[in-house]
Amino acid sequence: MLKRLRTLSIRTKLMCIVIALLTIPWMGYHYVLEMKSFLVQGQQNALLLTANGIATVLNDRSELFNPETGVPEVLGKENDLFAHELENLIQLDGQLADWQSLRPFISYHTGSVNLSCESDYDPSSFSLKHLLGYYENYLYVMFEVNDTTLLYRDLERRQLDTSDQIRMLLQLSDNVLKHYIMVARAPGRMSIYLVDDEWKLPLNGEPVTEFMADMAETEFGYQVELRLPRDVVGVGTRIGFFAVDVDDEENRTIDRILGTSPQVSSGEPAQILLDSPELTKILKGLDRPQSRIWILDNQQRVRAVVGGVSASPPAQPSQTDEPLSWFSSTYRTFRGHVDALLKRPPERFADISADITHRPDKIFTTILKGTPKVAERPSLDQKAQIIVAGYPIKSGDEIMGAVVVEQSSHAILALQYQLLRSLTLVTILVFVFVLLALFTFAWRLTARIGRLYNTTERSITPEGRVLEDQIPSRTYPADELGDLGRSITSMLKRLSGYTRYLEEMPDTLAHEMNNPLNVVSSSLQILQTDIPGVQSNKYMQRAQNGVNRLRSILTNLTEAANLEDAMRGEIKERINLPSLVSDFVDGYRTSFPNQKFIWEPGVSDIFIQGSPDHLAQMLDKLIDNAVQFSQENSPIIVRIQEKTDLVNVVVLNEGQKLSENISDKMFDPMVSYGKTNAKYSHLGLGLFVVRLIAEYHQGKVWAENREDVSGVAVTVSVPVLSAA
Repeated sequence: MLKRLRTLSIRTKLMCIVIALLTIPWMGYHYVLEMKSFLVQGQQNALLLTANGIATVLNDRSELFNPETGVPEVLGKENDLFAHELENLIQLDGQLADWQSLRPFISYHTGSVNLSCESDYDPSSFSLKHLLGYYENYLYVMFEVNDTTLLYRDLERRQLDTSDQIRMLLQLSDNVLKHYIMVARAPGRMSIYLVDDEWKLPLNGEPVTEFMADMAETEFGYQVELRLPRDVVGVGTRIGFFAVDVDDEENRTIDRILGTSPQVSSGEPAQILLDSPELTKILKGLDRPQSRIWILDNQQRVRAVVGGVSASPPAQPSQTDEPLSWFSSTYRTFRGHVDALLKRPPERFADISADITHRPDKIFTTILKGTPKVAERPSLDQKAQIIVAGYPIKSGDEIMGAVVVEQSSHAILALQYQLLRSLTLVTILVFVFVLLALFTFAWRLTARIGRLYNTTERSITPEGRVLEDQIPSRTYPADELGDLGRSITSMLKRLSGYTRYLEEMPDTLAHEMNNPLNVVSSSLQILQTDIPGVQSNKYMQRAQNGVNRLRSILTNLTEAANLEDAMRGEIKERINLPSLVSDFVDGYRTSFPNQKFIWEPGVSDIFIQGSPDHLAQMLDKLIDNAVQFSQENSPIIVRIQEKTDLVNVVVLNEGQKLSENISDKMFDPMVSYGKTNAKYSHLGLGLFVVRLIAEYHQGKVWAENREDVSGVAVTVSVPVLSAA
């Protein structure tokens, strides 16, 4: 694995580093999740402490849990009535303008006494809206009746149930039921009578004066305002109201009756629960934003509710009509895509209404047993989580009830969403910036390394000759890569000096050795002249051969050294290559009588641009090499092969094969891969000269073993002169 990593490019390694940076937002995401758990735990502890504080305030105050008292949000039994606190005194005029603040709490009633509607019933013909309120020492009741036919009281009729009326059933603490009827002869003040159990005849001839009611006609029926003293609603007192519709003007029979709080199965009317100012004052002082406080008695009846847990929609950024800049528009688009990836907490959710009368939740049962409890529950629409913390309220050793504080985790989810949103935005922006920075850095680094590599490659030829001894310092500033460039420059200068020394050595060596060779050669000639018969002496011949070999060696050395300079100023000409090679092959047959030469022209005419002298020199080297490494009397084949835009000159011989370790180096200078004849000098310069001449003609040369017989095929490929 490590070995594979080492083979990666610098760009790939830097990209791996950038990808590794993704662990940072991953850690940030998990940190936000952990922080959410921590905040939820803190919220639970805070709510439990709040519940404990409220319970401590309400401990040993049993008077706050009287069954006849409550707060405006309190309901008793299923059909109990509840009165709301009024902001102002109600003026009894039959008009409902004074009730505007309590309009949201109006209850709407249709059907019969038993809350059922017949199939032929039309709600628009007779229906009732009803509301209770209190102000100082009075209880006020409002009725808004939708009645298509309004009949007033006929004074000639003694019975009171012969006109449209409002009935009030009052049950005192001693369980005595009293029946009251409110009737009117015309809009205005109504008469209130105490009647018998059948709601027909008054028990005495005078109206009741402790109650007051006023009536006003409307477009759809009539409206009634009723005022009762607060002391009427005492301990154990219950009350019920009924609207009676009489439409037959002749017979005056009752058509329908609507009850505002119909009698339950026990036959008792509903109980009115009024505000407990002290309890309300305590709870309002402990009210917390986006929290709801429940007070329950030991029967799990709701005694008081303060606050709410519904989430409010977050503030939306102001939209302007000004044209956005490209950056702002791009950022908003990018932010919109990020928002689509994250789970946004609901702006609103629905939960249990504060008007319920009973909370049978399991957590409340546990709390009422005396055990404080914290738990979570889903909202009514399953869109949010509600944290519930409760604490028992005690009076001595008796548990009077429980205080429960509810708060949604919406604030924490909103905070988590904002953190994740900000973290995602910042992470992506930083990641893109880091990616661009690292990509730019990697591109510049690899470009500089590539430039240094190319400059270094161009400075030295494949055979090791230094062409450029200095790398431009402006390309490499004062950093580690610049130090490397300067170090390579210093190395090239030293290598260039050494290369020049080697290039000049053949000329120097030839100059220094020519004088001794001339002395030896002239001395040998004098000996042959002065001493007859010494010419046939074997030692004289051996000395003469040695002198000739030394001259050949010096010639070869100076030839390779000066060849490039000679070709640099050479003028190329148009050459018919098959004709040129054919003439040379005929000459080789004469020069090497012991070798068999086979000429395979392939084509008659094919032209190239080149130097005939250097091509002849190249062929001499190839034939000389083939002869040296061929078996005696074995054929040497010279072949011309025409390609699309190239022409190949191939020289094949039979003899030893090339080894694998020498085939790629045999055209380098000073490389020799063997010898078969001691009278030939093998400095490894012949094939090097062949390569120089091939490259001078924009060609190349290579050698390979023959497949048909044991031997070597050397191929020189040069471009063909175009017809144009």
